[in-house]
Amino acid sequence: MRKPKGVLLIALLSGAAALAACNGANNGGFPGPGPTSGPSGNCGGPPSSNKLEVLYPIPNTKSAPKALGNVYVSTKGQLPPSNQFDFLLSQSNGSSTFTGPFTGISKSQIPTPHATPSYTDPVYYQSAIAGPYGSGYIIGPNQFVSLFWNDGGRNCNPHFLVSSFRTAK
Repeated sequence: MRKPKGVLLIALLSGAAALAACNGANNGGFPGPGPTSGPSGNCGGPPSSNKLEVLYPIPNTKSAPKALGNVYVSTKGQLPPSNQFDFLLSQSNGSSTFTGPFTGISKSQIPTPHATPSYTDPVYYQSAIAGPYGSGYIIGPNQFVSLFWNDGGRNCNPHFLVSSFRTAK
């Protein structure tokens, strides 16, 4: 009796997706110490009281730099102390990485042009796109990039889309 090839393909893809979903969301996706069990639900979105906004690259731009080193954001008020917030950066070519934790910066450190926060007295942060062990993760040309919110301290699945952009050709 022959089984359809499509059933086998679906089973293989489902297994791969399940394994990928359990891949160390709380430790930046890098090998090393971490939880012994898989993620426990979705991460949710940024704290609503902080009104996080991505400033650079400008959301929905079609000409972000190919070798982007940081994502720059603003918040209304300080983020909670010792937070472990970052982004899961996902490219249209299937590559992905976690960015570094948000680090406070001054407005003058944000490349121009950049978006302007919609509120007064913003606090500015950058999140480095470093890749595993500082390997210098490079986003390629003509890539559609999605930034998903991640709370690295919660062992959760990033699913909340915060911003997207496309890199230049």
